[in-house]
Amino acid sequence: MNKNEKINLVKYWRYMFLGYMMLAWIVLVFFMDKSEWTLIPAFFVYLIASAVVCHAYFIGMIGNFFYFIRKPDRAKVFYKKAVDMKTRNVKALYNYALDALHEGRADEALAIFQRAEKINTKPLFDKLIPLAISSCYWVLGDIDKAIEAIERLMEKYTYINPNTLTTLAYFYMLKNDFDKAEELTNKALKDNGEYAPAWDNLGQIYYLKNDYQKAEEYFKKALSYRETMTESLYYMGLIEKSKGNIAEAKEYLRKAGSGYISALSTVKKEDIDKAMEELN
Repeated sequence: MNKNEKINLVKYWRYMFLGYMMLAWIVLVFFMDKSEWTLIPAFFVYLIASAVVCHAYFIGMIGNFFYFIRKPDRAKVFYKKAVDMKTRNVKALYNYALDALHEGRADEALAIFQRAEKINTKPLFDKLIPLAISSCYWVLGDIDKAIEAIERLMEKYTYINPNTLTTLAYFYMLKNDFDKAEELTNKALKDNGEYAPAWDNLGQIYYLKNDYQKAEEYFKKALSYRETMTESLYYMGLIEKSKGNIAEAKEYLRKAGSGYISALSTVKKEDIDKAMEELN
């Protein structure tokens, strides 16, 4: 085996499980002439043994279960334990790190995402993890590394979804490369013409270019697909303010401030509060 090849422990666990159940059937049913019902306790014995031997992975699975049934606080408790125990459960690592990233703990999240990337063997996370890593670099202020992480992903896969393209476009916009940002954003919209963050991207690009008329057109397009789009609401508030429409500006900013804002939001609560104070 190539030294760089990753070991798929889940696959090996499945093979061992099948081998174990075959052996249990041969011994219990074929040789000892027991009922096939005796395979049920044998099955639970294997699960208990797996939970003991692979306890860190198993704790991550419990976290995944609570995450699946939408009990994030309970999931977080088990995720934290699994992470501290150096679990190899990639889904648990990813979910915990993503939560940390949204809460602004980008340093912690980056280290966990990088650990997950080294052991991951699932195609889905092969795309999700680099995107998350790029967001960590962005939050940490290293735009060049953020761009590099996504462009490496684009070299590896022929198809990149609108979310990833829009994120990369936003990073180029931060570097004032508006042509590249617009090109990537339009590519995302060609894939999904109703993707609100892409329309918001175009709005921000033209806002920064001081073309408020076009920016307003794009922000309204974004809001037609996602009326709670915080960034579009915020910039529409600024545009209405520039027109002297104070009441309309306040309403946009009020809506922007009442939405969900995390460390990954490109507009912060302080920005909205400051704009509202200036209007008052």
